[in-house]
Amino acid sequence: MARDFELDTTRLASLLARSPEAAARGARRGLHDSLDDWVLQARNIAPIDKGTLRRGIKAEEVRGRDMDLTAEISSVAKERNFNYAYYIHELDAGGKNIGGEKKYLDKSAEENKDKWMRWVEEEIRTQLEREGW
Repeated sequence: MARDFELDTTRLASLLARSPEAAARGARRGLHDSLDDWVLQARNIAPIDKGTLRRGIKAEEVRGRDMDLTAEISSVAKERNFNYAYYIHELDAGGKNIGGEKKYLDKSAEENKDKWMRWVEEEIRTQLEREGW
């Protein structure tokens, strides 16, 4: 014996339609928070003399759409038309690559990337929960 019934999937369809937007909003928020922390972490380990190098570390704007986002920070410290941020980060006096704390952008990113990924995931989860998931 067959039985018919109807399901009202209007709410579910609406929820599914809003999910990509909510996830993208969460990813963008989490990425912004991660960028702010990256700047802070890089400033904390960058070499310091006059403080110009640390002040020159800036977050760039998050670019992209939906979940295809790009974010980066930059470091510029110029004195007399010489960008010593590049020099400190990439080169030593002999022109060879250097490591350690002088690679402050790379080192801070490597040490914190897992934490930042969790932050992005948590923001996505939060935004989806706000939509009703």
